[in-house]
Amino acid sequence: MDNYPYIIASLPDLALDFAKHDYDYSLIRENIFDCLDQTDRRLVEWLETGFDENNLNKDFYRSCARCGNKFIRDYFAYDFALRTEKVAYLEKRETEQDFEEKEALRKAFAVSNILERERQISSVTWNKIEDIVLFDLFNINPVLAFLAKMHIISRWSSLDKATGEKLFAQFVEEINNTYNKNKINQ
Repeated sequence: MDNYPYIIASLPDLALDFAKHDYDYSLIRENIFDCLDQTDRRLVEWLETGFDENNLNKDFYRSCARCGNKFIRDYFAYDFALRTEKVAYLEKRETEQDFEEKEALRKAFAVSNILERERQISSVTWNKIEDIVLFDLFNINPVLAFLAKMHIISRWSSLDKATGEKLFAQFVEEINNTYNKNKINQ
């Protein structure tokens, strides 16, 4: 595709400041999606499939590992490692996984304040996204990274007291689901 420079130049700058933003993920995503060819649209859909907790299973991660796109492979390899480490931390055991963000995540998991813990995990994930696309300039990967960051910002922007309580419940459910899925996959 020849229009990556135009798409990338049109994207707003994002910062992970944990403040409420008026970004409309759906609107920005649709504007981006309209500029992409069919192959790139499928990659966006694949990324968004992984945003839905219900789709995260061994088959999904296995498909991601075989994907021809570097961002999809690396982002979901990190996502799987993050979830595996979270479960291991809760079970008070170590994993044999070796990845750059492991120590930062283990420190984040140890934070007792759940809001601060989630902020730290989001920060580690944000930095990982930036690392994945560090040398990608004019291809689909910066667009996918932008959407992954928008997903993080959207999550934080949607928080209020009721949403925070819901997030906590989802967090507990996510941990339980990840734990159950990992037990099944072993």
